[in-house]
Amino acid sequence: MNNLISTIEIAFFIMLPLVIFYRQTRWQAKYYILSIGILYSIWYLSYMLLHELTHWLGASIVGKEVTNYQLIPHFWKGNFGTGFIEYDFRGDRRDFFIIILPYVRDIIFLLVGYILLKRELIKNLFLAGLIFVMLILSPLYDISNNYIAYLLGALNDFNALSISSSRLITNTIGVLSMAVALVITYKSIRLNIGVVISNYQTKV
Repeated sequence: MNNLISTIEIAFFIMLPLVIFYRQTRWQAKYYILSIGILYSIWYLSYMLLHELTHWLGASIVGKEVTNYQLIPHFWKGNFGTGFIEYDFRGDRRDFFIIILPYVRDIIFLLVGYILLKRELIKNLFLAGLIFVMLILSPLYDISNNYIAYLLGALNDFNALSISSSRLITNTIGVLSMAVALVITYKSIRLNIGVVISNYQTKV
């Protein structure tokens, strides 16, 4: 069930926005489909790694030792969605900081990604797509996937946040983070940056 939900979320939060982004351009379908495949591979191989390393950074900052970890899914063993770090979890303020840090990073990535796209600094369609997927869509998926899983009863980051704080605080963080991510994603698509780059390349 969790794998099915994750697949649906990948379709809606990663693949669909990428298709919309590239369909705005003058690229032929065979070119942007290839780009989407490459961008998806980059995202898949880096998403969990960056998430777990951010937890690890948080543990290092507060002085907790990581005792075990898995930074990427062991897909060669048929495991396509598991990553973790293990440390002495006590549900205190230090643990709250460790757990929330990837989502703080997500909000920062969203803001940076939107600014980069809005300022039209990138004049290459593939690179613009890379910024879109890594700084906009990946944070959107990270927040949404984990919060929705928590609402469905999963024992994940948001469950650990509720232990370290309260359900009210956890749900407030989840709802506000998802809202920010969805709004920035929508605004990024509305920038029509793909059209801008296509026009620029045509003029050049």
